[in-house]
Amino acid sequence: MFDHLLPHRRLELLSLNRDVLKTITDCCAPADALQLAMTCHDAYDLAMPRVLADVAIGDPLQDDGPDRLEKFCRFMLADPRRRIRHLRALRLLEGAFARIRIVRGRERLDADFSSADVLAKLLHQADNLRVIHIRDAEPLFQFNPAVYEALAQLPSLKELSLYYIGNSTLKAISLLRSTPAIIENGLWKDGPRPQGDITPFGPFVDSMRHLKLWECGCMLESIIDENVAKRHVYPNVHTLQIGGRIAKVSELAHAFPNLRRLTFYLEFSLKQETGPAVCWPELDYLETSAPIPAFPSPARRLQLQYPIGTTPGSHNSSDLKTLQLMERANPVALSCTVSDAVPLTMLERMKGAMPSLRYLELVYTDASGRSGVRWATFRDWVVRLPRLLGRCQPGSPHRTTRRNVTLTSSGPPRSSASASDAPALRSRPRVPTRGRSGS
Repeated sequence: MFDHLLPHRRLELLSLNRDVLKTITDCCAPADALQLAMTCHDAYDLAMPRVLADVAIGDPLQDDGPDRLEKFCRFMLADPRRRIRHLRALRLLEGAFARIRIVRGRERLDADFSSADVLAKLLHQADNLRVIHIRDAEPLFQFNPAVYEALAQLPSLKELSLYYIGNSTLKAISLLRSTPAIIENGLWKDGPRPQGDITPFGPFVDSMRHLKLWECGCMLESIIDENVAKRHVYPNVHTLQIGGRIAKVSELAHAFPNLRRLTFYLEFSLKQETGPAVCWPELDYLETSAPIPAFPSPARRLQLQYPIGTTPGSHNSSDLKTLQLMERANPVALSCTVSDAVPLTMLERMKGAMPSLRYLELVYTDASGRSGVRWATFRDWVVRLPRLLGRCQPGSPHRTTRRNVTLTSSGPPRSSASASDAPALRSRPRVPTRGRSGS
């Protein structure tokens, strides 16, 4: 009955139940699990499965290139039954196949694919691999086709990310044995792309959920080409991130009819519509790095990755196109960057263009794009902007609407909001106006 008065017993970590220890290590970052594994033999056996589950090689800040990749592959192959089965994610970053050389006193990065053979052997046995990212995919595949042949035979792949791509990369994707839900491609790096090339995404019509084509939107041209007899439709894709040369929005809507999140990345160009565009009834999230005045669908959250008002005057082309985009999207939440040079009339027109707006994340910069503005000027905005946005809605002269406003002068808007944003908007209809400054 006096047990509660006794001092707490000292508990050894490794004396805990094995299932509890596994839960603890699963919550550790791989780097922390590695530190634990180095303490003793028992901790090594406990922590190494977590260390080997998610491996990244080629971080330029750590200078771990081809030598580390080869050592890792040989370590895994030395005891494949105990080690390779734990490998779930392998990320080969920009330094994985780059060796630093000193030429005339200056550092130079040279491609080094000497580890390709041993990498192919590892992939041949990595049956539990779920995620793979290879930045220098095309030059690697051209140097040693055995790598993409091994990659194509992976049975459990769920996320495939190949950045530098070309014809060998397309061939590898077309031969995939697995059916990934996420496919990411980056920059075409294999000379001119053949005319009439058929992109290899056809086998993944049912499995694909998320498609990222950062600087190679032209890859979609063949699967949505009106002249192709069999046009692919991807009913399960909910997220598309795309850049480069892009087809008409109406064609994207035909190929991805149930899309919820759409991002136009960096430099991109959209084909012009030739008639009325039939598109999505509504998107949860739209992000763009340039104004799209004719965008045909509303979006609950609009993220603008370019500044408003950097060109003096109230009639500059970019701001007028932005107003058209705001009017068509009519978002509930807006995230954007506004220059101190933007006239008050532009803010009035922004408010009028978005009658559904309730949440605003606004970054305030000077005319040159720097976020370090004078406190007095920023303070005036904190006072003026909520008043502007909190006025009566058009058509309701006696009704005011409180809107959630976040002001900052400390950096650009956050990119690619989480998938939980849309439900959050619906569950928070009215929040008191607030202002904050990061300067």
